[in-house]
Amino acid sequence: MPNKSEPTPDRSVSAAERTMAILNAFLVGKGPLSLSELEERTGLFKSVILRYMITLIRENMVKKNDDGGYQLGTKVMSLAYSYEQSIDYLEIIKPSLQNLVAASQETASFYVREGTMRICLFRQNSPQSLRVSLRQGDTVPLDETSTGQVLQHAAEQPMVNGSYIRQTAGLIDPLTTSISTPVFGAREKLIGALTLSGPIGRFQPTDLKVRALLFSEAAQLSATFGSTEHYREPYSEPAIFRDAS
Repeated sequence: MPNKSEPTPDRSVSAAERTMAILNAFLVGKGPLSLSELEERTGLFKSVILRYMITLIRENMVKKNDDGGYQLGTKVMSLAYSYEQSIDYLEIIKPSLQNLVAASQETASFYVREGTMRICLFRQNSPQSLRVSLRQGDTVPLDETSTGQVLQHAAEQPMVNGSYIRQTAGLIDPLTTSISTPVFGAREKLIGALTLSGPIGRFQPTDLKVRALLFSEAAQLSATFGSTEHYREPYSEPAIFRDAS
């Protein structure tokens, strides 16, 4: 008789981990994967993968192509859409804005593009009396400020000179400067621009600690919104930056 004092192995956890290992394998690179590639990426035997594929294919999580390769199925797209619809953007973005303001003492904002306009979707104003004051909902034409550059160009050109961060000064207001970085979501779609702005002379856009924090917050937001390709490498930039004013 089995020893009743011994805990029963939790096989459901192991099964879930294997299922996720198979699905996660498709996040590395693009396109269909062969059974051999799945074996290499998951560390599972082909026979094990094939057993799991029976359920994954039946549930439309994975599709088997005519050439024997596998790709993600339509159910994954449905789940991604449901996730996007359920996101409370303010709840997710507000802590990042608060972190940026606490570290820099300058104004942090999150912008989205609407046609030829940029909209300040959320903002956290600097606690200092001399500051760049913004209001949620402020709408202005797209421009070549750091925010405008991200919203217009980051979808096709995420990085400039090896950096996600854009920097400009004095373009709209001759007394202000800003740094912005893109935030991506599912299918690497550009969602918006995360921006720090402040008075020239006090706000130092070349401050490595501030830039690293902006990078970190954008990376975290992008991962939360479903991006898997961007911000995979640790923050690294040259110590000297050219002002784009």
